[in-house]
Amino acid sequence: MMDRRTVLGVMAGAAASSLMVNSGLARQGGNALPVTIAIDEAIGTIKPELYSQFAEHIGGVIYDGIWVGPDSKIPNVRGVRKDIIDHVKRIGKVVVRWPGGCFADAYHWRDGIGPVAKRPKRYGRWQEDIEPNTFGTHEFLDFCKLCEVTPYLAANVGTGTPQEFQNWVEYCNAPDGRTTLAEERAINGSPEPFGVRYWGVGNESWGCGGKFTPEDYCREYRKFTEWVPAFGVPLYLIAAGPNSNDLDWTRRFFQKWVDGARAPISGWAPHYYCGTTGHALKFSTDQWYEMFKKALVMEKLITDQWAVIGEFDRQHKIKFIIDEWGAWHPAGTEINKHHLFEQMGCLRDALVAALSLDIFNRHAEKIDMANVAQLVNNLHSLFLADGDKFVATPTFHVFEMYKAHHGGKSLRIDAEAPAVSFKDGTIPRLAGAASIKGKTLTISLVNTHATEPAEVDLRLKGTKGTCVAHRVLTDTNLAAHNTFERPDAIKPRDEQVTSGDLRRVLPPASVNVITVTLA
Repeated sequence: MMDRRTVLGVMAGAAASSLMVNSGLARQGGNALPVTIAIDEAIGTIKPELYSQFAEHIGGVIYDGIWVGPDSKIPNVRGVRKDIIDHVKRIGKVVVRWPGGCFADAYHWRDGIGPVAKRPKRYGRWQEDIEPNTFGTHEFLDFCKLCEVTPYLAANVGTGTPQEFQNWVEYCNAPDGRTTLAEERAINGSPEPFGVRYWGVGNESWGCGGKFTPEDYCREYRKFTEWVPAFGVPLYLIAAGPNSNDLDWTRRFFQKWVDGARAPISGWAPHYYCGTTGHALKFSTDQWYEMFKKALVMEKLITDQWAVIGEFDRQHKIKFIIDEWGAWHPAGTEINKHHLFEQMGCLRDALVAALSLDIFNRHAEKIDMANVAQLVNNLHSLFLADGDKFVATPTFHVFEMYKAHHGGKSLRIDAEAPAVSFKDGTIPRLAGAASIKGKTLTISLVNTHATEPAEVDLRLKGTKGTCVAHRVLTDTNLAAHNTFERPDAIKPRDEQVTSGDLRRVLPPASVNVITVTLA
């Protein structure tokens, strides 16, 4: 989690990538806008991990959002809210990052193991809240098992030690009975090793993770990764990347990294929050478009950072782990005043999510994981929960709709559409991604225009196909959102499909997933 002061207001334009947008071709007289998919131009595999989540000990994310306790009257499985288990399963085999965020660099993992009654209570990281440590390593890994997702543990570099990190890896992964820490894990209820693969070595080390210089963080990273017991698990070690698109941080870190003592790095983790424009639910049409312009900066971040890393890692073995991203609106729409940084998610946030996920899809060869911030009761959340109440946000529906991309080969997609103009510039009217699995082609398209539909002509370069499904998320109210009282105020609907017709009408302000069966 970033300090809010450091993340808002980035307004640079996005670079073009495998989505080519010709914004100069205005169409008249009802002519459809051509969208060409190059079936024979695969970019890379779209990993389910690109649709991953983030759960930090902050506000109502863990306590109330995920954990209600086994004795709660709220339906739960071993203390985990049943609603969230059922819904997380619906978005696929993703990854969940824990325990932070900034919280990770103040968290000592031993506080969260052993008998719950004997666990220490500490001041938390946020607003002097008390952390009861009721939810620790075993509870989190059980949550992942229940939700059928993969765990990602973020280690404490800011206030921790290399030995503490290495002991945590051993505690989680050492075979039963082989070491004292493995025996302790068994006493605490888990004789079999957890086999945790993903390990973050610090978080936002330029800020709340220690306020290191890039060179100092590189030295710390080396210490933490010099000897890490793998115990048969191929560890994926993740280095903390820059604040937004800070190329100087990245270049200085890697300049230090290559000075003769290269530490193992699998993933590089930049963070980017596109911030806000106006209010979570009250905004002008110009602010609607401005939000998307800021979200599209993610594309420039990926291309710029990739080029800098390539100066030092020419084979590009190091991939991106964009483990914090999303919108960040002002306070005022939280459902519970104790849920710090909670915000109501609306249709605008759903389109931000779709635009971001499509960027990740189009750069599938560069990115191994991306984690929206956060899963529940926080910023760009998929869910809101309070007591026995639970609701899915429009962003959840985007993640579920896009599940069709998981495991597919990302394809080059070219869209010809007029740009949308507003007071601060222009944005693409159409943006999207395409993937193929066998004979099934999945196309996701966002129509960013607030009031005008867009008719598109899907052109399959090198083959023919039949449109078999078209699912859309939209509303006439740009701030449409779900509440406990109206949980289905906005949800996807299926559009009527005429067999063989590859012309589709995209409603205004819409996220669309179109399925085509290839000849």
